[in-house]
Amino acid sequence: MAEPPRKLVEYQGWPKGIYPMSDGWVPPAYPTEEELVAYENKMNSRRKAVLVKRHVCVKDPEYERLSSIESLRKGEYSMLCMPIMEGPYSGEGEDRTWFLAVFYETAKKTKVERMFRSFNWDITEIEQVPVDPDDCQDWEKELMYDHGAGKFRAIVSECEYAVCEKGTPEYEDPWGPKFAEGPRWE
Repeated sequence: MAEPPRKLVEYQGWPKGIYPMSDGWVPPAYPTEEELVAYENKMNSRRKAVLVKRHVCVKDPEYERLSSIESLRKGEYSMLCMPIMEGPYSGEGEDRTWFLAVFYETAKKTKVERMFRSFNWDITEIEQVPVDPDDCQDWEKELMYDHGAGKFRAIVSECEYAVCEKGTPEYEDPWGPKFAEGPRWE
């Protein structure tokens, strides 16, 4: 028995918006049903890798080496890189601290550990946390598909992160720390 016809808006690749109009009209530049079916088949055929992650803090020189394309490809890992704001835990230039979430497939664990060891970092004792595909961020899902396709990348945060110690007003404030320059930020 044939599957009942689907509405265009039910396809994975349908652009979100006002189309189709009430009379069914869509702009000619919008994808056709055949293109949507092909796109959906392509998306569903992608391999989704099972990833784990480890959280590591490194200084700027190590960050530069670990985040290079050559290192990512050779070690077969990806990273989310977040710079720590200047303060007691991070300095300027080479003393800048980076908080890294390192993502990789469990089968690549030894390769990743060896890569970090080559930069004088032993991460074997750092907890390995599984990435739950049903309860993760969209960018983590994209990393799963990237790893499934053999692609690796470093995602660098646009913001600096502040470390707030327990017991300080910044830590207790649910909105986080306030900065004197904050109202002028855009």
